[in-house]
Amino acid sequence: MRLAIFDLDDTLIDFAATREAAYACLSARVAEAGLDGAAFVAACRPVDRPIFARFERGELTRDEYRLRRFSEPLASLGAPPDPDLVAHLNQLFMACVNDRPMLYPDALPVLARLRAAGIPTAILTNGPSDGQRRKLAATGLAQAVDHIAIGEETGFSKPLARAYHAVADHFAVAPAQACMVGDSPELDYDGARQAGLQALLLDRDARHQGGPREAIGSLDAVPSACR
Repeated sequence: MRLAIFDLDDTLIDFAATREAAYACLSARVAEAGLDGAAFVAACRPVDRPIFARFERGELTRDEYRLRRFSEPLASLGAPPDPDLVAHLNQLFMACVNDRPMLYPDALPVLARLRAAGIPTAILTNGPSDGQRRKLAATGLAQAVDHIAIGEETGFSKPLARAYHAVADHFAVAPAQACMVGDSPELDYDGARQAGLQALLLDRDARHQGGPREAIGSLDAVPSACR
């Protein structure tokens, strides 16, 4: 392995836990507006991923994604359209997930081990550029890796082969000498393998153990698992 590429959310950053903290803030704010905060959060969960997937594919702009992820749950509660409330919910959510993200405890130590071993590291993420840059600054990850590639900035996101190849090309490394590490079977493993990279599926909850993909339980396994 001559290059280790990492996904960001739910790989280096515990985005699931960070999002739950953000949802708690949103629930309280929605309750202040006279609505059922718990019902609002419950309505947010099933709509966020499909809307974000449309943003990843370029079907929605960043602002359209952020508007719809909260306006649609509010509409499901029968709430009248309130652009000011939606804008405020977005601000609260982004302040929590982007400026106070929770790092996994193995993230920085493993990046430091790879750097000490002379193996370059990169982050490849599909998230909105402004939010991802804030997370990277808040966690210190921006200084812990050698290169950062964000789909909204490059113009192509995982699982497009160009997304992985652009990172490998930045280091003048052949795809087969690079290893993609992340939590998504489709974006971080299948897409990378189809693009000719090595790949490791990060499976912290052991949901994919024993499956067809090469899975690891923590980032501690990365230095020895990639060949």
